[in-house]
Amino acid sequence: MKIDCLIVGAGQAGLTLAVTLNKKKINTLILERDQRIGDVWRRRPDNMLLFTSRMMSQLPDFPLAGSPDGYPGKDEIADYLERYAHHHNLHVLTGMQVISVKHQDGVFTLTTQKGEQFSAPCLVNATGANQVPIIPEMASDLSPSVQQLTADRYQNPEQFQAGSRIAVIGDGASGRQIAQELSSTMKVTLFCGSPRPLVPNRVMGKDLFWWLHKSRILYANTSSLVGKIVQRRNPLPCGELNNPRLSALNVQIAPKLVRAENETLYDQQGKKYHIDGLIWCVGYKEVTDWLTLPGVSNSQGFICESGHINGGKTAYPGLFIVGRKWLSSRGSELLLGAARDAQRVAQWVEQKLGS
Repeated sequence: MKIDCLIVGAGQAGLTLAVTLNKKKINTLILERDQRIGDVWRRRPDNMLLFTSRMMSQLPDFPLAGSPDGYPGKDEIADYLERYAHHHNLHVLTGMQVISVKHQDGVFTLTTQKGEQFSAPCLVNATGANQVPIIPEMASDLSPSVQQLTADRYQNPEQFQAGSRIAVIGDGASGRQIAQELSSTMKVTLFCGSPRPLVPNRVMGKDLFWWLHKSRILYANTSSLVGKIVQRRNPLPCGELNNPRLSALNVQIAPKLVRAENETLYDQQGKKYHIDGLIWCVGYKEVTDWLTLPGVSNSQGFICESGHINGGKTAYPGLFIVGRKWLSSRGSELLLGAARDAQRVAQWVEQKLGS
């Protein structure tokens, strides 16, 4: 089969784009580094729930089974994405780690870790921003006796000895969920970062994201006033896990972590915390070492030196991106927003192939 477009990454963004392109009679091939579609979700904590309800966690024309108002678990979403790919008969090759890209005579050629090569006139990075957890340099200053995990390696409290002193570094949705779960059997300290608004998951009985969807705030462009305000404030939809409620569960709330030494952590006020274990929940970074193209800055992902991404189009002809945070709006990285970005990028791919 002649391939018109190569997509790297079989998450919701890559899968939705492939379906959109196939409807335009554009042949696609998706290369996924994991052994199964959805494995990136399966590696999340055992009891993790999405902060969007099922009705707000669906791809177009493919319902997510279960109560629409309920919040799906991570394995549920992993299996849903796998079924979505099978339902649409998408051409996906798993276990394919791309290590390099070349562009010659208008054709991109990808080489995998196994030495296989695939070529097409268009290439889309759909690997997403949440690929590799960030581990601060201070992690190396801790004693080997301190058990260190990252959010993607934490599964359940049984990974620590009951009664241990555990520090959770990072007060985003993952950090707060993990702190809550550990609090019943551990002595937990949650280290916070920059203040962010904590908003409730439900407003007047409806999923918060239902309101954001209906009001179109979820799709406000990054250049709009509304989009700029939402991006700057960056509200966190886990109001039920705010500091007072976590404190009621005996979670100690600490200011920003600034130093680590042996078995001791220091916050920005100089207070000491003696720990047995630690979980880093300070975010993720992109992996773009495989993007070996002239004129592309790997340190900034798919931002080209000659220009910035414009909603998915790079300055490199035929090179596009989907699934990145705030690619066009707050909805870009969500299942709910995947279709909008896919439609736009698919049009650009179609134009490129027709030029």
